[in-house]
Amino acid sequence: MNSFKDEVISAISHEFKNPISIINGYIETILNSDLDEKTKIKFLNKIHKNTLRLSELIDRLYLITKLENKKLNPNFTKFRLDITAKNLIEGFEDRIKLISKPVTIYADKNLIEIVLQNLISNALKYSKDEVIVKIGDKVEVIDKGRGIEKKEINLIKKKFYRIAKNDWDNSLGLGLAIVEHILKLHNTSLKIESQKGKGSRFYFDITSLINKEPR
Repeated sequence: MNSFKDEVISAISHEFKNPISIINGYIETILNSDLDEKTKIKFLNKIHKNTLRLSELIDRLYLITKLENKKLNPNFTKFRLDITAKNLIEGFEDRIKLISKPVTIYADKNLIEIVLQNLISNALKYSKDEVIVKIGDKVEVIDKGRGIEKKEINLIKKKFYRIAKNDWDNSLGLGLAIVEHILKLHNTSLKIESQKGKGSRFYFDITSLINKEPR
């Protein structure tokens, strides 16, 4: 347990230290060098990018804490999930293909968007090929990436767990843990099917949310 805590603290420290060091470096260069306007704008854009990364890290840590402590009350409303997914996908790369029929669900729209964003981001991160998002009675995100070992399929949904122990990125291994907590609030759960070297399928059932309101 102590070893795990040390690893988590080290990972968090690294993920915060890296963007802070980059930001400080660019600020010092701007303050101490006679740069042309084009270079200054370029450096300011990099500073902005890294401040957004820090903000995302903090948001993820805050969200998982609220979810675990049951201090987040979902705001259920009716909305078109297919339209929400379409709008969300437009902010990603062109490698995503959406296959969906019109689907209205009763759920917390903001939280479901977080679920979709995490699943799609993961798929794009680990696959260079097209990522397919299907919406029907289930929501499915399918990739042709590196795949996951069978023994690690359930472990990757745990907080701070990462398959590549030394390959920490700005998710801190929180993405799927957040997804699992959010789906639990909606009385469903994340399922994973994967083959090493062939890709993965992440999906969850939404039949209880379609055109229905919880009691």
